[in-house]
Amino acid sequence: MRHYARGQVLPLWAGAIVTTLMFAFLAINYGNTIRYQIRAQNAADSVAQGLMALQAERFNKLEVSLYATAVEEYRLRHVLDGILLAANDSGGCQAAYSTATYSSSLKYYTGPFAEGTCAQTYHDLTLEYAYSLNRYTTDAELVNDFSTYSTYANFTADTAALLTHLSGTARCNTDDPSVVNVDGTDCAFTYTILGEQKRAGLEAVQQDAQNIFVPDLNRSSSEYGTDSENQSLFAPAEIDVTACAVIPPLIPNFGPMQMKSQFAVGRAAATTVQFEEDWLQPGAVNDPTRPPNTFFQPDESYTNFTASSSSTTGSTSEMYNWYGVDFGGNAATAYVNYGVFNSATYDNEFSVRLGWWNSVAIKPFATAPAYGQICP
Repeated sequence: MRHYARGQVLPLWAGAIVTTLMFAFLAINYGNTIRYQIRAQNAADSVAQGLMALQAERFNKLEVSLYATAVEEYRLRHVLDGILLAANDSGGCQAAYSTATYSSSLKYYTGPFAEGTCAQTYHDLTLEYAYSLNRYTTDAELVNDFSTYSTYANFTADTAALLTHLSGTARCNTDDPSVVNVDGTDCAFTYTILGEQKRAGLEAVQQDAQNIFVPDLNRSSSEYGTDSENQSLFAPAEIDVTACAVIPPLIPNFGPMQMKSQFAVGRAAATTVQFEEDWLQPGAVNDPTRPPNTFFQPDESYTNFTASSSSTTGSTSEMYNWYGVDFGGNAATAYVNYGVFNSATYDNEFSVRLGWWNSVAIKPFATAPAYGQICP
């Protein structure tokens, strides 16, 4: 009968345990590195598109203020036409001054005026003209302000300032690198702008809705002639950024094995594109926030009047209000295959093409840097 010595498998178990712990040591540190690498890429993506959103927001605000200015200019022109008609006792008002008093100093009749008289109509429209002119002035000032801040030179200065603000120690808890600050920036990383330039072109966004080439896309002329815009002003931009952090190992050493700190680097680029274009016809598009059959920019009437029959062959309800503002309502039909709209314009019309901007990710374009240039 043979007796075996006990404990012969103990060295095997000890070796297996040590090997397992070594693999666990490597796996934990490797997993931590991968986790930070994912964070680095997310951080770079968010910062790149966040910086470009600065330009997209300004372009959109500029478009809205331009639209508001155009609405007021259209309104001013029609109100002024009504004033001229009323001053000449024309357009449907009644040339009756029985309740008015003639002022020899003003050389004009003063109120009270009877409703529907040309004098009352003139009075109502001049007040509306003053209100509209004040709004137009405000809108024009906004256009000027947004234009100033939308220039490429201001954009580059503001992106640098915004990046400093987002990654500043005042925005982060430096004792806890896992904190994300109130503006959404991951505080564990240092951010660097590798490249920032005017975009040389990006597929179909080279032209606007009228097939006029967008400024500074390396185009000098179009079917409408040479671009007259200052090409250094409103050029769509593109930006290339990195996010980098030095990641210490969770477990620095295990026996003879020593782990060094690793770099976690994320890189991303973004640009602004006009991702949507709209054809807007005020007076024909329903406003979903209002009762049914209520349109954006509905007809505006500022005074009582007797409808003029000079522009109609129908009933009184169809007669034209020379003292109001009609934004049109001539609904157009879109022919998608040809990229055009067709509309039978039978009345006044105010229509506009609007383009809305957004920041989108693109392929990085700057020269790849060394870690020492982008990591602390």
